[in-house]
Amino acid sequence: MERPGSVSLWLGNCKNENFLRQYVDIKLDETGERIPSTFMNDFKLDFIEYNQDLVECTFIDPPTSSLSELLRNASYSDTIIDELVDFYGPHLSEQYNVAIRLYDFEYPETIEEAALDGKKLTFIGSVVYEE
Repeated sequence: MERPGSVSLWLGNCKNENFLRQYVDIKLDETGERIPSTFMNDFKLDFIEYNQDLVECTFIDPPTSSLSELLRNASYSDTIIDELVDFYGPHLSEQYNVAIRLYDFEYPETIEEAALDGKKLTFIGSVVYEE
């Protein structure tokens, strides 16, 4: 649901940045109508909830378990990293090379995991980045 000042975060792995972009990008059909992205379909997001202008993606190689490294170029990274480190600690139990962030949105955890490039993409939570 729309929630100004919150960001929802998904972590996973895929083979390259181009694959990640194709996964989150909205396409247009031959009549100009928007086609939901695979990400939207996988996590049951609709166009009311999903503003592509508020989506940020990170792809890094090699994968890391460090939240700071994975999110260092994110908007509001200091606040987001601090919130997540308070909950998860500085290192995650798995290594990831993908972080998808949807700003001004608090995902209701309808679906926790989906397949991304044959691997899993996991919703890890929503945090407040701005009050």
